[in-house]
Amino acid sequence: MQGAARGRGGTASKPEYVKEQQHGEIPAPRFGHTTTLVGNSRVVLFGGATGDSGRYTITADAYMLEAASNTWSRIQAEGAVPSARAAHAAACVDHSQMVIYGGATGGGSLSSDELFLLDIRNEERSQWMSVPVLGPTPGRRYGHTMIFNKPLLIVFGGNNGQQAECDIWVLDVERSPFQWNEVSVMHTRCPLPRVYHSAEVCREGPAAGMMVVFGGRTPDNRSLKDTWGLRQHRDGRWDWVEAPTKRGNPPEPRFQHSAIFLNSKLLIVGGRGSDVNKPLPTAVYDTETCEWRNVASVNRFRHACWGMGPLLFSYGGFDHKSPSAPTADLQVLDLDRAIAASMATTGVTTDDEVTNDAEETASASVARQQGSITPDSMMNLQPGGATGSRGGGRLPAESTRPATPPRRVSAPQVAPGRGSAEGLSGGDVRVSSQVYVSVEKDFTHLVKKVAIESLEDEGRKIQAANVLANVTAGSNCSGVASFVIENLLQPTTWQPDPDPNRFLLHAGEVAQLCDTVLQVFKSQDMVLKLRAPIKVYGDIHGQYLDLMRLFARYKAPTDGEGGDIDSMDYLFLGDFVDRGSFSLETVCLLFALKVKYPNQIHLIRGNHEDPTINAIYGFRDECRRRLKEDTEDPESCWNKFNRAFEYLPVGALVENKILCLHGGIGGSIGTVKEIDAMERPMHVAQIPQTPYEQRITDMLWSDPSDNDSVQGVTLNETRDPDGTGRIVKFGPDRVEEFLQANNPLSMIIRAHECVMDGFERFANGKLITVFSATDYCGHHKNAGALLFIRRDLTVVPKLIYPMERNHSTWDQSMLQQRPPTPPRPVPRARRLGEDDGGDW
Repeated sequence: MQGAARGRGGTASKPEYVKEQQHGEIPAPRFGHTTTLVGNSRVVLFGGATGDSGRYTITADAYMLEAASNTWSRIQAEGAVPSARAAHAAACVDHSQMVIYGGATGGGSLSSDELFLLDIRNEERSQWMSVPVLGPTPGRRYGHTMIFNKPLLIVFGGNNGQQAECDIWVLDVERSPFQWNEVSVMHTRCPLPRVYHSAEVCREGPAAGMMVVFGGRTPDNRSLKDTWGLRQHRDGRWDWVEAPTKRGNPPEPRFQHSAIFLNSKLLIVGGRGSDVNKPLPTAVYDTETCEWRNVASVNRFRHACWGMGPLLFSYGGFDHKSPSAPTADLQVLDLDRAIAASMATTGVTTDDEVTNDAEETASASVARQQGSITPDSMMNLQPGGATGSRGGGRLPAESTRPATPPRRVSAPQVAPGRGSAEGLSGGDVRVSSQVYVSVEKDFTHLVKKVAIESLEDEGRKIQAANVLANVTAGSNCSGVASFVIENLLQPTTWQPDPDPNRFLLHAGEVAQLCDTVLQVFKSQDMVLKLRAPIKVYGDIHGQYLDLMRLFARYKAPTDGEGGDIDSMDYLFLGDFVDRGSFSLETVCLLFALKVKYPNQIHLIRGNHEDPTINAIYGFRDECRRRLKEDTEDPESCWNKFNRAFEYLPVGALVENKILCLHGGIGGSIGTVKEIDAMERPMHVAQIPQTPYEQRITDMLWSDPSDNDSVQGVTLNETRDPDGTGRIVKFGPDRVEEFLQANNPLSMIIRAHECVMDGFERFANGKLITVFSATDYCGHHKNAGALLFIRRDLTVVPKLIYPMERNHSTWDQSMLQQRPPTPPRPVPRARRLGEDDGGDW
């Protein structure tokens, strides 16, 4: 059965695998082999055991399957052919290149600890080679797993001939000469030693970048059903996290099974438990919702599997009905159809609560997408090519690796008709279909998920037809910065000083902090190049309590309890000061964090980081009153703050796909290069006279038009009541033009405007406004939000709502003198939905 009907056995309500006809040089029936997808539809089978019960023969066979036509051909490769083996591991390291390691050779013997590479880029002259490796190796073993998470090969577990192991070894294919290093994990909580388990890399969703391990058998022959994720933090440390189960029941214990990922879903295929005659269903674990469900059984163990789009393939292995002889069956299952049938049968339930967002840390592992190997890597190895020496051995948990550069993110391969529930998309950047909402009345940690469309304030602006559619502490980290962080970064316990005219620091200490952070700003680009995962904050405006609440609900930039700075970047989009009562706390903490974590904490400039503006909207008066200083003094703290502000970056690119800035693109900004070319110190002209000055005004002051139906560039009557035309609004067509002209950009994230739900989509979801202060100026009862950009570039809004307070935290005298800019004029009609599950 070929084409569109592939894998559609059984009925719509009870799908089954389809046994497909095969052609060409079909391999003999076997078990303990590997199948490795090495191209769009090419699969390499290697090794395994053939023959009947008691008369098995271990092989070194290599075959190629063209999966589109189910045609097999034997690979006649030259070079250092590996010895015959079964229960080994294989992984694709580049298009048409795969490696194998370990295995058993029969009679209780194990294969050597050599790493072999098969290069089939030239099908007429395929080549085997032994990869030269320096130093210690994982040793001889069988029943282990090996995956490739660029640039690392990772070997885990298996049996060394004496006992089962739970050790982890990595080899960096981009660093020559090659060597294996054993990994130490940060915590003692980790999987049991095991053999015949499965492991695969998750490349989408909250567990993106993790090696996920399931099941296996312990040294005392006990079958397992646990699921673990191995992640590497940006500072080089590794740890294990056990996968939570929110709904459904974990699979039955099993070993000698297979596993693949379909987007963010883990599939556990086949395997055997205590009863060899009992077929086990294919189990599906959704890393987005932490839910297990079962689909059709492949009725095999010691088989091999691979996935192509929505199709799951299985080859060979033992049939539970007659487990004495292996099969040569090629079976296919349409996973979309099978999962849909399972959901229709069991229904979709909801829980009431979500635990706090462990998603952030879990998705923050150092994900590495499969890609080309560098010229110095395996593809150009020649036997005996290793030169030089390097220290080998164990990688301590605290060892550091260079900072991960921004990576290219490929669009996920999605079959037609799939992914519609994932939220509005901006190219391969997408907005989550669900939003985290903190529903506390105090500093508790109750968080719910609601459907994004239930936020009617936010969703009203999108056209109706599309609505559904490494941590390194700064070397110059001063004592002042450390003191500020220790005393101000208190997410659950911070309270304002009873004396509103007093501040934690003396003026001299504040000045020292400003001088220190100024040097950090000077060393960084005008447009920062950042990586995901990252949290993006909008305007804070001196609302320090809201900042602490966001840190308490959704984790804080600290390496202590409740923090995630070891795995997460933070980006603040300006307007730290003015209007609120705690501008000094806000800006001093952000400056201190920038000094301590210069490569993880990122600040860009807003329109209130300007002496002309913050002289009249409250910040100058706060400095005068609480620091007891003469703000007219050129060396005053207020002037030092503004000198630092003039060197702030003005934009940030996240993975080269998302542009973050404070205001907008107005009518004058056409390229990112124009923003990057802006000079520092940057002075903002109050009446722009040149195209350059207009670009600065547009970047800091412009807003999107009122909704998607208003095109072009129009007057911004709210911010420019005199109608000078210097401050404008820009339509969705300008957003489209800008993104097209700056490929591969897919989205703009900006701040600057109060929006009722804390965030708001515009231009069919290709621009998002985020605002982090709640109840703006005590008038609007708006929510505050941050945007969490996951490693797969899904943008997840996380909200807090206004709290009931005895005293206003907004500057009341300023409100009377200068009323706030109103939020976008929409009716408020929030509806809280039910929780849809949890996250890693």
